[in-house]
Amino acid sequence: MRIIGLGKAGCSLAQAFSKFPQYETVKIDADKGADITIKKRDSHEEYDAKFPNVKRKLKFSNEEIMIIVSGAGKISGAILRLLEQLQNNKITILYIQSDLRLLSEMQKKQDKIVSNVLQEYARSGVIDAIWLVDNRLVERGIGEVPIMGYYEVLNQAIVNMIHMINVFRNSEPVIGNFITPSELSRIATIGLLEIDEDAESWFYDLTNIRDVVYYYGINEAELKDDGTLFKKITNYISSKLDEKMNVSYGVYKTTYEQRYCYCIQYSSMVQSYKELLDDQDIG
Repeated sequence: MRIIGLGKAGCSLAQAFSKFPQYETVKIDADKGADITIKKRDSHEEYDAKFPNVKRKLKFSNEEIMIIVSGAGKISGAILRLLEQLQNNKITILYIQSDLRLLSEMQKKQDKIVSNVLQEYARSGVIDAIWLVDNRLVERGIGEVPIMGYYEVLNQAIVNMIHMINVFRNSEPVIGNFITPSELSRIATIGLLEIDEDAESWFYDLTNIRDVVYYYGINEAELKDDGTLFKKITNYISSKLDEKMNVSYGVYKTTYEQRYCYCIQYSSMVQSYKELLDDQDIG
């Protein structure tokens, strides 16, 4: 898989992916440390109007690509021009939702526009999917995070989860009942399930959920010796069944001592732009 980071946040996450040999990463930014450095622009609109031709450096065709972007940055205005140059590839967007409480009114407007447009692109099939991740919910899911290295910790949690989901998707489960998500369900988020506590932590507050998939990672010894595990898993999955929602799972053998479960929710509906401060009007 190719990973393309656009802008500071996207490049930081792309860098975190680079520790895994399964990914080839490209960082695009106005910063000189990027793999592809573009001219710094003064506005969202200028990045859209003046994004350069980078096809010579992105010679991809019929490949699986994940583009990582945060809509709050001005450079996110270039995302549609980048997508135009990557046609004929299977593209997933990893969209990082910044803490809206800390954004200026202009940043909120940029974020709203980019988020809505990319979700419509996914819904219409222009891109394969969009995964929405809210940094505030990532922090809530993984626990308290110190100021020093704050974004590095969040980025690593996101990247580790996506990597393991990719590994599981390309592996044969020990047991499971996978149901292919609806063709219309192209807007998604990821989350964690604390197996022993039956507690879920989702990285975006997705609505109108149509499909949920649980990926259980269990070490081989437990798979062989724990006679209660299968019942626990199937009881939990059956408790989540809903007539409006498909629920499926897979159990995978791992070498890790700790057992864990990563999960994905899918929706076919464009997510409304959520206000995090009741007294703010973001338009």
